[in-house]
Amino acid sequence: MKKTVFLLIYITTVLFLLVCSPITVQAEANRYDPSLTWQVLESPHFSVYFYPHQNKDYEYNSEQSAQEVANIAEEVYLKINTQLGSPKHRLHLQKIAIIIEDFSDYALGFASSFPHQVIRLSLTAPTATSFDMKFKSWLKIVITHEYTHLAHFEMTGGLITALRALFGQIITPNALQPIWSTEGLAVYNETKFTAGGRGIDSRYDMYLRMATLEDKFNTLDQIDGYYLTSWPDGTAPYIYGQSLIHFIAQRYGESKVIALSETFCQYPYLGINYALKQAIGSNLTELYQTWKDYLKEKYQLQAQKIISSKSITESQQLTNYNYWVDYPRWFSTPNGDRIAVRVSSPHSYPFIQFIDPLISSVPVTFSNLSNQKSQTLIKRVYGQDSSFSISGDSSKIIYSKLGNYEQFYEYYDLYLFDLRTNKEIRLSEGLRARDPNWSPNPDNSQIVAVINESGTNNLALINLHSLHSSSSSINESQPTYNPINKEDIIYLTDFRDDTQLYQPSWSPQGDMIAFSAWRQGYQDIYISNFDSNYNSINSNNSINSNNNSTFSLWPIFQDQYNDLSPCWSPDSKYLFFSSDRTGIYNIFAFSLPDKKLYQVTNVLGGAFQPAISPDGQQLAFINYHTTGYELHLIKIDPEQWAEIKYDKSLIIPVQKTNLFNLYSTLPKNQMALLNNYPVHPYYSFTTFWPPTYWIPAVQITENDLGIGFSTELQDVLGFYSIPLTVTYGLLSNNINYNLSYYNYRQLPIINFYLSGKTALASQNEKLDQNSSSALTSNEVSPTSWWEEGKTGINLYFPFKGKTSSPTNSRSYRQTVSLGYQYEKFSSSDTTTTLDTDQEKIASLRLGYSYSDAEKYGFSISPEQGHSFSLTYEHADKALGSDYTFNKLLFDGRQFLPLPFLHQVLAFRLVAGCSSSNLLESNLDKEKFKLGGYNSADNLSDVEVNTFPLRGYKSATLAGNNLLLANLEYRFPLANIEHSIKLGPISLFLERLSGVFFVDLGNAWESANLNINTEKDEINSNWQDFKASMGAELKADFNLKYDSPFTLRLGAAKALIDPKGYDIYITLGTSF
Repeated sequence: MKKTVFLLIYITTVLFLLVCSPITVQAEANRYDPSLTWQVLESPHFSVYFYPHQNKDYEYNSEQSAQEVANIAEEVYLKINTQLGSPKHRLHLQKIAIIIEDFSDYALGFASSFPHQVIRLSLTAPTATSFDMKFKSWLKIVITHEYTHLAHFEMTGGLITALRALFGQIITPNALQPIWSTEGLAVYNETKFTAGGRGIDSRYDMYLRMATLEDKFNTLDQIDGYYLTSWPDGTAPYIYGQSLIHFIAQRYGESKVIALSETFCQYPYLGINYALKQAIGSNLTELYQTWKDYLKEKYQLQAQKIISSKSITESQQLTNYNYWVDYPRWFSTPNGDRIAVRVSSPHSYPFIQFIDPLISSVPVTFSNLSNQKSQTLIKRVYGQDSSFSISGDSSKIIYSKLGNYEQFYEYYDLYLFDLRTNKEIRLSEGLRARDPNWSPNPDNSQIVAVINESGTNNLALINLHSLHSSSSSINESQPTYNPINKEDIIYLTDFRDDTQLYQPSWSPQGDMIAFSAWRQGYQDIYISNFDSNYNSINSNNSINSNNNSTFSLWPIFQDQYNDLSPCWSPDSKYLFFSSDRTGIYNIFAFSLPDKKLYQVTNVLGGAFQPAISPDGQQLAFINYHTTGYELHLIKIDPEQWAEIKYDKSLIIPVQKTNLFNLYSTLPKNQMALLNNYPVHPYYSFTTFWPPTYWIPAVQITENDLGIGFSTELQDVLGFYSIPLTVTYGLLSNNINYNLSYYNYRQLPIINFYLSGKTALASQNEKLDQNSSSALTSNEVSPTSWWEEGKTGINLYFPFKGKTSSPTNSRSYRQTVSLGYQYEKFSSSDTTTTLDTDQEKIASLRLGYSYSDAEKYGFSISPEQGHSFSLTYEHADKALGSDYTFNKLLFDGRQFLPLPFLHQVLAFRLVAGCSSSNLLESNLDKEKFKLGGYNSADNLSDVEVNTFPLRGYKSATLAGNNLLLANLEYRFPLANIEHSIKLGPISLFLERLSGVFFVDLGNAWESANLNINTEKDEINSNWQDFKASMGAELKADFNLKYDSPFTLRLGAAKALIDPKGYDIYITLGTSF
């Protein structure tokens, strides 16, 4: 009986959440480049979607890559379905889709279970700065992880199987598990089935070790979703989840991990505690505490061993940003040596700043950022995975930023910042280059950089001779620069086998380059030397500093440890780097003359990214704390180093041929054993039909309650979408419908829509008895298939770009829209829809919107920039309308940052006007209405007629003219980051903030005045403007799958008649 009650509560809650989440498709930029020609490879259980490679200068076989992906996927499918069990109910014969993407220079793995089962994967592998590279194949890691999600979510049992059969793929009970459990299982399988992955990741172990030793463990509610903003942000469920799942498997057996999900998918309405009790005999709180005790004992023993083996390195902490500081670089100034670092934080955009180590007795934070010991050099250096370099004369910085390229791609491109003019210059377009490093020779205007293409990295020299002033007449203090072209690039390597390269570092003499490379499952340090022409590749793999006629590669080590971030000593005798070869990341030094290895630091957390001062006396490095990565400084003392024994490296030849298989997970002699699956062109309709799910829908209006269903047709690649909602009005006896069609296949984006209602005659209503077609009392007669509603078409032209400011450029989005709408409505006030007078408005619409407003993780509001929209509507009888009128609306918002962190001055101006014949035609529905406290999260267009004026009742003012101004002072109160339990519902409260506001506005009707007295209209209506002031408490919440929403509690006072007070609570933001 108890289970039945819980089941009813569960079904009611799920249906409520579903019907309160309407299907919407926004007019945003296409996901994929319309010029691509997609193909599909069919294996027994998967359809692999790929496209021919676009870069003609790079030889790449995309079909071969798809064949390998399909073979990996089939292998993974068999293993995971053996582990979790085959799905009990599959709706139709559509296969699982895998979409191979190479549209970005950051790693991507994503799985969705509806409307289609889809895995999206990026050919670009993660970098070693965020993901330990202990794996043989990135594709196998990501496919294993993402397919685990799909198979896990597809598990059902008992009545839930029947619900899935009824509602379709939207019923995924295991998706309701805590996120630490779903991600923990996926990471667990990474290691179980690939002998790699984050289950054996030294960084993940470091995160847990320091959280345990410093007693700063994340709580259960903080790892229940992706919504944590403070460190370690959204990765917390992965870090803690994989350890928890591994602990269950280790302590109770792997079968209990599976039993947990088998129970939960049958009884999700009983929650995770019930499933855990059934599987291991403990609830979540008990499991969590047992696991914490286990980790405490484990890491305390490890800490004692570390401390007893060698004294802990004492260092000076220079930053305290509580997030991520990286890539320290020394450079000289007239006032002494400085350290430049890149700072990433949810408090701000990422930036490069310099720090004076001599006067930094107190670590630099956001509160003391603007003082003499630090200075922000470059703003908005987006992209976590690329380092930067400072020229030998300390006048220029070269770096990469991840940004938009040709609307559909996100690539790393090179930028130069001139410290003399404080200007940023973009050097490349779509080059996909990162980790640039200047040549140490001031006469050699070259950099070395890593270039990514189709998931493989190569090392390239880039000549910067073209970066001199393009005109001799231009003053040297204000040089202009030419972009990098193809002739400026010389490739030093020609890898085609998924090699990943990181952070090349030029030796002080300029004859060698060291870099970290992942090759064939090993992450090691390589040294290369080359001739003066830099254009010959040789298989000689020994260092020969006296021979400049060859290019060679030499791995210092080739073992199971991760070796990262090489850095030369000023005399080139030592190569410093970071490695986890002791189980904990530390700084090591390799002596090139005698091939000896030394451990330089001994830390409890982790030491990364060494940087040696120009005099060779100091070592700057990144040290991990529980709250993130920070800059530290120590003095170099070789007497304190400990020599480490190591195995002699294996020498591997430089690859010189073009015949390399991308992501070859099998030896070449076994490649022929792979299945060769058929390929055909992509046809959208084959995945468009049939629909894969439907959900109940509820429509609540002032006089009616409608119940029905919603569904959506969509092809796998998302080119076409048709959402549909149909409800039946219980009180009005109407059929209501809402149908849309979206075409994202090309630009412009096309949207067609139709909404309305069909009125059904009452069963008690009969036609005239004299009519020969009279109906009985049990028959129903529709009066019109389209009684009221709208239909129309919109064209959207979305664009992305960057503002032109040389020192403070921001990303922007803008959209131009064109449309036609035909609307039919009733002018009658009667409650019945039968026999009412029908009126029609047909109009053309034109719109433009723009936004470069910027906000960050801890922001309570956009903090700088502005956004606005301008929309125009023209209705005309020639278009099929009963009325002719014009309507214009402007909605603008400006955000000004204040000196104190996250405090903002926000201003909104709304101005609207429409033809005065709206008044003559009594078109009240087209009037602007002012009053109330409704939210305005999005920019308004001519469809919006109601605007807030807090302190006054809704629609206190109305007319064909509108002017509204809002001024708000917004300030943070507290970052909470904990859940609030409301019965079975858990809401994650992110932060609280406050607002003081002033509103001023008026809506008025145009006077019938001649042209000589038009000014009197404004003057006469100025006295009718209403003003109010008040305050709001704003709470920002989030749900498990990163679905944020805002709740506002406000108090407003009307300052002009009708005076009064208003207390309100509402969802959404004021603007």
